[in-house]
Amino acid sequence: MRNKIAKSEERRAKNYIGLALDLGTTVIKGYAVDLKSRRIIGQAKTYNQQNDFGSDVLIRISKALQGKYNSLRNSLLLSIEQIKGDLQIKNPDFTVVVGNTAMLSFYQNKSVADLAKFPFKSEIRDMQTETTRKSYIFPVIGSFVGGDTIAGILARKLYKSKNNGLYIDLGTNGEVALITKGKIFASSTAAGPAFEGVGISCGSLAVPGAIDRIKYYKGKFKYHTINEELPNGICASGIIDLLAIMLKHKFIDSSGRLIKNVNVRGFSLNQADIRKLQLAISAIHAGIEILLNKSGLKPKDIDETVITGEFGANLNTKALKEIGILPQKLNNIRFESDLPLKGAIAVLKNRDAIKQVEAIKNASKHIELAVQPNFQEIFVSAMRLAKWN
Repeated sequence: MRNKIAKSEERRAKNYIGLALDLGTTVIKGYAVDLKSRRIIGQAKTYNQQNDFGSDVLIRISKALQGKYNSLRNSLLLSIEQIKGDLQIKNPDFTVVVGNTAMLSFYQNKSVADLAKFPFKSEIRDMQTETTRKSYIFPVIGSFVGGDTIAGILARKLYKSKNNGLYIDLGTNGEVALITKGKIFASSTAAGPAFEGVGISCGSLAVPGAIDRIKYYKGKFKYHTINEELPNGICASGIIDLLAIMLKHKFIDSSGRLIKNVNVRGFSLNQADIRKLQLAISAIHAGIEILLNKSGLKPKDIDETVITGEFGANLNTKALKEIGILPQKLNNIRFESDLPLKGAIAVLKNRDAIKQVEAIKNASKHIELAVQPNFQEIFVSAMRLAKWN
């Protein structure tokens, strides 16, 4: 199944065209850029065909080690070719690529064997500028924290600020980074694809017709769909709204037990959906809490929080706090779409930005959550759907 959103303009044959690619676990995205005018002239996205092998990177890595590496890599490359076809770019003059460590490993034809065991390292080099000078691949921070995190921090310019910043990518890999006093603490939270609507019975990507906002008033649900088209499922922002409403009105309890079935235009969350969402919530919660502990900061000390991901609309801050993803005292929260891709575009438009990429990489310290002494305790506690005080 493929979702195509492509916008292309007529281009003269002599135009100098660049391609920015974000190799997401669930979705591959691309932007075409006229490198002379620095204008974005097209955009496209498609399902990562690796989804046919499993919804998360750990399943795919396991299957790669069982002899399906070439098939997985070919699926990724076919997805990229689909993007290029949708953008009508056969041979881009320059390509910039971001992605998590596993996706970048498949892309560069590097083994993923060391990502299957502790300490979860990859064979990909820190940085790749090919000898043909035709492409640039963002470096990784460590383990499953890839170039997409660096690109997002670059795009939002969080590394330049003297304030304390928190960067959260609510995608399948679920990266979290805390920026303070010239240092960056970063971790991968293995949230799974639930926040992208994948694996949820009523779930949808943020596409036209997806329910992206839900409200509950006087016993009735009200909703909004992307582009105001007929509803075809609920995307991440709507799912989080619905979960918060169900918790607040006691359709579920704090343990996640489903007490009363509800539906929005025929779509509803079942018990299995709720459990998947609890796992995703606790993963992100644990990542944030452990990075705060590592930095010695409290939620109130964070000056700016930036959240990105495959949402299609701004998330509801109250809903995020209601279900315990974010602490109550976290303020100045902003939602911005496609930050990793915007970081890739920044390098396309100005090659000097690579120096800034290197600075972010060098300032970053990877925190492996699973080896933290209190990780299991925090993770299990965060499974409870409750406000984080």
